[in-house]
Amino acid sequence: MLKYLYLCALALFINISLQAQHWKWEAGLTSTDYKFQTSTGAQTNFIKPNGGVHVGFAYNKEIIDTTVMISKFSKSAIFFGNHKTLAKIASFLRYDLGLNLTQLNAVGDVQNKQLSYQTSFVGIHAGFGPELKVYRGFSIALLGKLAGMQMLAGTQLRDNNYFTLTEDPTFSKFQFFYGYNISIHKRLADKTSVFIAYEVTQTAWEQQAGKTNLNFKPTNFIIGIKLSQF
Repeated sequence: MLKYLYLCALALFINISLQAQHWKWEAGLTSTDYKFQTSTGAQTNFIKPNGGVHVGFAYNKEIIDTTVMISKFSKSAIFFGNHKTLAKIASFLRYDLGLNLTQLNAVGDVQNKQLSYQTSFVGIHAGFGPELKVYRGFSIALLGKLAGMQMLAGTQLRDNNYFTLTEDPTFSKFQFFYGYNISIHKRLADKTSVFIAYEVTQTAWEQQAGKTNLNFKPTNFIIGIKLSQF
């Protein structure tokens, strides 16, 4: 097992020239669950998810493009030619690096007083995982996701009064997210595909004694297009 880990690490360094390149544009809707805890650690249920907009762009690469590899006589091609099992596994793997703008909104009420949170976050994300061809131009991808986002603007409506959230550290601090993305792709032409995706991420802030705590759990419903260059 350790030998294969070393081989995978080596493959990442020596196989850069053998990767196909893809660019992905996506848009969709976001439903965000606010996980709020009181200062005593109790979970609350007075804040409910509300809709928002998600848009993003990503650069996507395969670890190995076997179509390109067999046409080359480089050290990388020789290496993977001698390790066919490793080449087969790596040919399914790809990674994403991208930017996104996402609204994390919510509504609620406390003692018959209406609450509304309207926030816009911008961030970067990375993903890694397999994409498998299944049937006549269709493929399924599963990516583990990591992201970092910063709030650009945010307001809270409370009892018919608006309050800015840019000075509230619960919202204004840099947010780290982790989660997964499942997508179904359909190739329309040699270098063009469309896809739909379901993505769930969340923050994981630990509560400090005697203080309130808030974690975000957005769910994205996405459609997009992928353009390829070989």
